[in-house]
Amino acid sequence: MFVLSDSQIGTRTGSIKLPARLDTAFRLRAIVEQLTEVIDQHHPDVVAVESPFVKSNVRAALALGRAQAAAFIAAALRDRPVFEYAPREVKLAVAGDGNADKEVVAAALALELGLERGLEPGVAAPPTLLDESDALAVAYCHYLLTRDKQLASDELLTRDQLKAAAE
Repeated sequence: MFVLSDSQIGTRTGSIKLPARLDTAFRLRAIVEQLTEVIDQHHPDVVAVESPFVKSNVRAALALGRAQAAAFIAAALRDRPVFEYAPREVKLAVAGDGNADKEVVAAALALELGLERGLEPGVAAPPTLLDESDALAVAYCHYLLTRDKQLASDELLTRDQLKAAAE
């Protein structure tokens, strides 16, 4: 998960790992609880999620849909609006190609945000896991798509300000 706000982008990463044998209801409760903790810690203004997309595996689609619902519930519990983006929309916004693979998206994020591997502790680094890269891509997609609507606003961050916030 990546937190995106005016003061930080991609500076906190993490994933939710649950025991495989945990009952579905308890898994979903754990996801809601952990995401709510993240919202409480980092105070994001909004939550951006990627729409589930699965070509043929119905079970995977169902699991992703349930996890996404947990994210919606966590956001609602903290009165945060949720913005949803299709995978193709995220890839197009971030990498310029709606068909880009995960590695291309991760590289585009690292290049665009000026992130490098092996930086000092506490300094933003490019995502090392593709799931983390996906989460950052959704957050950055939201930023890119909403900044165009805010061009007249004095609160708009410039690309240099965004890079500086990531450091």
